[in-house]
Amino acid sequence: MTEHALPDPNEPPEDVASLYSWANLHGGKYRDFSASRAEIREKTRQRTEEAIEQERLRAQQEAEAQPAAEAARTPDEMRQRELAAQQAAREAAQERARQAAELAAQRAAQQAQVAPQAAQQRAWQQPPQDRYPAMPPQLQPSPPAASAPSQEGAASPQRGPWLSTDASEDAGRPAWLMPERPESVGPPALPPSPVDTLQSSRDHLVSRWFALRSVFEDNVPAQSAPAPATARAPVLAVFSLAGGVGKTSLVATLGRVLSARGERVLLVDTAAYGLLPFFFGARDQRPGLIRTFSPPVASGDAPIQMITLDPETLDSELASAEALTAEILKHARGVSRVVIDLATASGATTRRIMRLSPQILVPLVPDMCSVVSVSSIDAFFDHNNGTNGKAALPYYVLNQFDPSLPLHLDVREVLREQLGDRLLPFTLRHTPAVSEALAEGMTVMDYAPNSAVTEDYSSLAGWVKSLSAAASTSFRGVRWSER
Repeated sequence: MTEHALPDPNEPPEDVASLYSWANLHGGKYRDFSASRAEIREKTRQRTEEAIEQERLRAQQEAEAQPAAEAARTPDEMRQRELAAQQAAREAAQERARQAAELAAQRAAQQAQVAPQAAQQRAWQQPPQDRYPAMPPQLQPSPPAASAPSQEGAASPQRGPWLSTDASEDAGRPAWLMPERPESVGPPALPPSPVDTLQSSRDHLVSRWFALRSVFEDNVPAQSAPAPATARAPVLAVFSLAGGVGKTSLVATLGRVLSARGERVLLVDTAAYGLLPFFFGARDQRPGLIRTFSPPVASGDAPIQMITLDPETLDSELASAEALTAEILKHARGVSRVVIDLATASGATTRRIMRLSPQILVPLVPDMCSVVSVSSIDAFFDHNNGTNGKAALPYYVLNQFDPSLPLHLDVREVLREQLGDRLLPFTLRHTPAVSEALAEGMTVMDYAPNSAVTEDYSSLAGWVKSLSAAASTSFRGVRWSER
């Protein structure tokens, strides 16, 4: 008996009549499914419209209720503001009263200190009649003229030249007009003869006061005014134990930022053929010559002076261990600050520079080599102190830092634990603009003034100025002259 396999209801039949029946059956299922899905979509759309309408009504109700709430809240806020203004006025009055009381106490203390000195001075100005018993009668000072008695019955003291019995006048006069008060009230030494006194006073006036020479002498030759006194410029030396950490670009950009802040900076390159001049548009290297790079006329920045020194050449020519420092000090006259680019890993040059007692700054890149080399750098500077004998441990700054890299963040945390406050709280971020600026013959401050690394160098310049103030020229005591 032959077994016939049952046909699959899902497969289309072979004959035409059955094929039409199969198509009508499955088409009806699809139509039923399509109608159900359209109904579901319509219900969903209706629910969405109802939700939007409810949200609109709720927002409208809140907008209508807000003015009423603000109107109810206004009186309370006004009362609170009035109370706060009254409290501030009372505190200001109390502060003014306290300041007035402190000022009155200070004035009373000053008067109490000045009163004994004024009384002693008045007593010294009223000598007795027999104060100069050994002097001839014609040279003894005449007694003070009798004045009309006051209500208390005492004669008013006679005022001498350049002296004042009023303590307030003594306090207001400059020191060079005040008389020297004697340590004791004992009788003074006998004055010289009138001739000697006149001659000595004349000599004293002529030698002391420039403007009084014309009274005693004719045709006094004009003298040139003394040169202004200038303090020694602070020195910052940038050191690195290995190349490629951005030491020279740091020196150049730092000098450029300090120039923008009004400082006249001297940059010193201790590598005979370094790249420092090329950051300022130079086309060649001129070792041993002082060079001045001036900014654009409209910028108003201070010019930068630069010199490249070869320590080996200086020592061979001058045969002196202090030739390098002497050459730097010679060119540092009249500048505000000196920034030195130390030759990479040159211990001999660094020891010579340490005679200037500089502040040391070491740039590091965030890698394992920097973590390992920190202890060696500290040991070197701890062993080679400056002239004052104090340990000059360096400061460190992370250069070419990328905050998006986990390794850079981990290295920064490790260095913070090792160095503490000697690791600067900011970093110099990594950017290709530094290399591009050198290729254009400028610093990154001029190439990309609005970049993030320019802000980092501004922070570095602020730290340098807080570490040591720039040398300033004092014009006190300098007389004007006609040219």
